[in-house]
Amino acid sequence: MPIEAFNSLVHLDDQGQPCTTHPEPPVDALLSLAVIGSRAGGFNHDIASKLQGLMMALDEISELGEQDSNLARSAESAHTALKEVLSTLNVNRAMTKPPSRAPISLPELWTRAGERVYVTLKGQLPTVDVEVSAATMTQALALALDVCGGPGRGRAISADVAQTATHVTVTFPAVMPLPSNAAEALAIATYVLARDGGSFTCCDGGKSFAISLPLAK
Repeated sequence: MPIEAFNSLVHLDDQGQPCTTHPEPPVDALLSLAVIGSRAGGFNHDIASKLQGLMMALDEISELGEQDSNLARSAESAHTALKEVLSTLNVNRAMTKPPSRAPISLPELWTRAGERVYVTLKGQLPTVDVEVSAATMTQALALALDVCGGPGRGRAISADVAQTATHVTVTFPAVMPLPSNAAEALAIATYVLARDGGSFTCCDGGKSFAISLPLAK
């Protein structure tokens, strides 16, 4: 949904006028839904591919019968596929819950985010803890990395780090031009960062971005 659409979501009554019975939804509520919905496309794809792998493995188990060694390998494949499905479900379930901030290692948080969109963040991150809601923040950082990393998989972007007494800031360049959904993705990332006491800054006329996260107390 384009960002400008947030300003035109008032539904009409039977007279063709803006409805006064139901209030206009607040932008924060819409962005909260968008945080979850932004994962929906990847979620559906992940579930479909993992289930397909699981079903193929189980079909093979049925065909193999008493061939123990092959049966064991097929069973292992089925078990792995099932674990991946459950992991994906758990990630999405966590994102539907109210945010709960807790300490997490900064390198671990960025690694999780990068793995989700196949982007590696180059540069040494300090081994400090930040205090954020890990599930939603991972998705927010993943959106930012996906926008800035350019097309394709196996991407890598460099990063500079600065630290104050309360926050750590990671600055990284953006591969231009940005994708068409950049505004939507960055709006969601900005919202999540602000909610957790961080910030998102567009630098150098959009050529680089700075993400600030609160240090754990």
